Amino acid sequence: MPRFTLRRACGVALAMAALGAAATAQADPPDAAAAKPHGKTIRVTEASLTLQPTFVDAGAPGPSAGDVAVLHDGVLREDGSPAGSFNQLCTLVALKGSAFTSEFECSGSLTLGGDTLAMQGPFVPAADEQSAAITGGTGRFATARGEVVLRAEADQIVVRLVG
Repeated sequence: MPRFTLRRACGVALAMAALGAAATAQADPPDAAAAKPHGKTIRVTEASLTLQPTFVDAGAPGPSAGDVAVLHDGVLREDGSPAGSFNQLCTLVALKGSAFTSEFECSGSLTLGGDTLAMQGPFVPAADEQSAAITGGTGRFATARGEVVLRAEADQIVVRLVG
């Protein structure tokens, strides 16, 4: 049985309405806020081994289009120390077989060192790896662009900043 991870939960929550280290770059501490993060890769992992999303059944009982999943989890640096938090709100848009193979549309945020990256994109919980677009941010991420890659089995969140 697959592990219920952030991306699987962002897949069942991002799948019931859910969307969750080579070139190593860790999430920076708050005092690094003056540095511009563009062209950088940030790798974090989910803090919870089994994420417990909150589901809102908006239509017919059981999974159906419009159902929503709400997720919140901490994220850790590669050394295991706390790096911030990950939040997602996902809406089930196309029920295809089970919740794990269905399509969700998710928007969320990744907070690192007091600064936030905003993201949005489709999510299918059964996919091993998928991407969401970085749509903006605050603080050192105010002009951020790029993508957030979710690797379900590895519990990894990889941020690829461009610009």
